[in-house]
Amino acid sequence: MGDLSGTRCNMDSGRVFLDPSGRKYRIKEPEPLQETPENLRIARETKPWAIYFRMLGTVLPSFFLMYSILSLILGFTMLEPAMILASGLCSAPLVFLILRLHRPRLVHVRLAVPDESGSQAHALPGGLSLRTPMKTSLSRFLVKDDSILDVPPIRQLWTIFGLTVAAGILIALLILTVSEIYGQVIFILMAIPLWLIGFSLPVLAWWGTSNKLLGLPTRRRDAESWLMAGMASAFPAFIFNSLIAPELVPFDDESWASELSLLAIGAPFCEEIFKAMAVFFFLPTIKGPKHGFQIGFTVGLGFALIENLQYIGVSVFGGPVAASLTILVRGIGSIPGHAIWTSIAGTAIGWKATDSDFKAKLKWKAKSLAISAIDLTEGLGLDMDGDGDLSGFDGSRPTLEEALSQSSAESPSDGKEWSIIGSANPKESLSDTAPVLGESGLSLSFSNVYQNNSSNGIATPRGILPAIVLAIAGHSFWNGSSYLMYLAPTEWLGMSEIEGVTIVLTWTAIMISSLLLITRSIIRGVNSLE
Repeated sequence: MGDLSGTRCNMDSGRVFLDPSGRKYRIKEPEPLQETPENLRIARETKPWAIYFRMLGTVLPSFFLMYSILSLILGFTMLEPAMILASGLCSAPLVFLILRLHRPRLVHVRLAVPDESGSQAHALPGGLSLRTPMKTSLSRFLVKDDSILDVPPIRQLWTIFGLTVAAGILIALLILTVSEIYGQVIFILMAIPLWLIGFSLPVLAWWGTSNKLLGLPTRRRDAESWLMAGMASAFPAFIFNSLIAPELVPFDDESWASELSLLAIGAPFCEEIFKAMAVFFFLPTIKGPKHGFQIGFTVGLGFALIENLQYIGVSVFGGPVAASLTILVRGIGSIPGHAIWTSIAGTAIGWKATDSDFKAKLKWKAKSLAISAIDLTEGLGLDMDGDGDLSGFDGSRPTLEEALSQSSAESPSDGKEWSIIGSANPKESLSDTAPVLGESGLSLSFSNVYQNNSSNGIATPRGILPAIVLAIAGHSFWNGSSYLMYLAPTEWLGMSEIEGVTIVLTWTAIMISSLLLITRSIIRGVNSLE
């Protein structure tokens, strides 16, 4: 382009430079951002394992953040400034890591269209340029990263999970039959991989399995927000179980009655309520009972993910046998248990979401609270809405009656629909109203379309309160019966340790088999809903 070190001149057409010979060079300015075209389809390269590493990157700092918050609360209750300061300093970087990993993502799209009146060279932001083999007109716009949830193949996930459990068992056999020293060394080297895979991979496997059975394509950012809500619901449940529930139990701390009360009453009660509250947070976006089931199932998986991290981490210190059994039982029992119990409440919340008047009242109340917050903030002298004055909220303030009338006038099919580009099945080529990003060459957008299944299964309660009670009852029976089967044979009936272990394993197998059958039947029932 020549020497641009000469004199700079400002012109409306861009930056102009003079070289030593007096020749002028104009630096083209990038095209301004434009409105996103309707019905945009953008294919993206599939990265199925990316969601797994994002999940790990979220749960690990979340787990340590949970203990930091507990220490912070204890510091305030005990009036310990040093503990408060240390907990706050430890919490800040963890919060930063989580927020940075899940910050909203925008995609910068540059669209070059053949145009005889265009140019072959286009300026881009950051000093970059684009050259095309023919004359084109360039347009730029930003779109949200609405990639669909893309998980690895289900069979691959379950195979890796099975190999993980088998590896722990083989190490145990090596310790017992070949060499205890070599076996312990191998187990020490394999402990962290066994822990990481054991607590996280079955969650991803159940996540993918449920999505496949439900047949509801899902935006990745939506699915991740549900999973993170499940992790967040573990925080108050953890605090309740650690600080409040032990104080409410009227038994000696070391007695079996105290342990049973905490496991069969305290934990199910607080955990299911907090998980249901996490699902209820998404009520304005829930399309119906099937969608509510999906959100509840994912919230339960998020709760199980952060809980599994601790349980399996502790079991690793018990050796390969304890670690393998814990990974197996929690992977195929506790994880789907948390998910299905929460999905029962989620389905009921989904039924509530079909009440358009209720949703209109909820949205109106939320908007009213936001308007009141702006009024209050600007009354304190802060320009909250950035309009240059302190007059409060300047937009419309609809009444409840207006919100209800507007809701009744809206079409029930206003929700966006999923569509698959290039599908030979016309049922899969549905209209779409918003630009989205797809994976593996597929472009999909959100839908209020439910897969119909003529095979009816178990119908769960439609009322929110009965659904939560049923979830608590199922959780309580699982925890309570498991503890009693562990305690009764040796402590009360005088059986040998081998007989006690046999009874525990048999009962665990019965519980897991029953849970899986119930889960499949409930999913069939949900799939039969319109």
